[in-house]
Amino acid sequence: MNKRFSYNKGEWSEFYAFIKLLAERKIYAADENVNRVEDVYFPIIKIIRKEDDDFNEYLTGETVKIFVNDNLVEEILDEDLDEKSIFLFEKIFSGDAGKKGAFEIPDIESFMNKMRIKKIKAPVKDKEDITMQVHDVYTGFSPTVGFSVKSDIGSPSTLLNAGKNTRIRYKITGLTDDDAEEINSIDKTIAREYMKVRIGKLFERSSEILFDGFSDRTFEDNLILIDSFLPEIYAQMILLHYRFLDDGLSDCETITEILEATNPLNYHRADIYKYKFKKMITAAALGMTPGKPWDGIDSATGGYIIIKKDGDVLCYHIYNRNYFEQYLLKNTEFDRPSATRHDYGYIYSDNGNKYIDLNVQIRFKSINKASVNAKEVSSRFLTKLKN
Repeated sequence: MNKRFSYNKGEWSEFYAFIKLLAERKIYAADENVNRVEDVYFPIIKIIRKEDDDFNEYLTGETVKIFVNDNLVEEILDEDLDEKSIFLFEKIFSGDAGKKGAFEIPDIESFMNKMRIKKIKAPVKDKEDITMQVHDVYTGFSPTVGFSVKSDIGSPSTLLNAGKNTRIRYKITGLTDDDAEEINSIDKTIAREYMKVRIGKLFERSSEILFDGFSDRTFEDNLILIDSFLPEIYAQMILLHYRFLDDGLSDCETITEILEATNPLNYHRADIYKYKFKKMITAAALGMTPGKPWDGIDSATGGYIIIKKDGDVLCYHIYNRNYFEQYLLKNTEFDRPSATRHDYGYIYSDNGNKYIDLNVQIRFKSINKASVNAKEVSSRFLTKLKN
């Protein structure tokens, strides 16, 4: 009996990308706005998959040759792959676009078995979703590299997950005990969006809120490895997000624009904030996580593959790192995790001083949402800061 496959839209789109790339035998680069760069592409020699105890290799050509543990087990015409990718596009992007959660595509299952596919998703711990040997026209080499796959189908994925280890501590001055008690009492019985009300009241009543440190040394050390001033820069960005929580300030690029204008660390060059933050989110994209000591080595050695809603499959290769960094900056935003689960967002006392822990996760936006004019939007918030 053949295995039944049930996946969500994002996971099905990864299989779509797999067979589309095999059929096309190359992958085009993307610019910072996720548009295809027509004259930059990487020929694909083969795609490699680990299927339980099997090592599968898919060699491209007019006939795709499938090897399992070095034994040739199947040959498939690339035109058949092209036909199946079109079919999948219609099912995932159109016909089943309204489906939520996992669903089956019965008409593709026999083909998946023929392709020796046992599962679509790579293990959660892996940053590499797809491994390919590509020909690098710049160096003449043909390296085997891993790519992380991001789909613009379904819910946006998270770039940097939140946990108790991502909390940042801030020292509060000018707040009385009665103020703290009143602010902490603002909960769901007061307002559905109680955190917005609570934080708004905190900024209204306090004299100053200053970065004091990270709750977890591992995350802080990982940021210091990237840049010694990055912990404070990141903390300043989170503070801005919460300062304008009720106004919906979450776009990462906009927040860096505000930092450049206010320059809280008094740098001689304002663009330092944006540069350092791009290094942080690029590290997060390629291997750095908050809870594990990071050695500075990229896990996804190739870069990112982006599956767009129009069906195009593009990549940010390490040789297009500038485009990749700009893409990450333009396509990410802060998102608040559960305050109860992650234990933050209330005022507490320590050694006679008052503190609050704040927390965020960094999430990808839908590509269509990325057309924010960060400079223009940031000017509105700067006006509020002056007032």
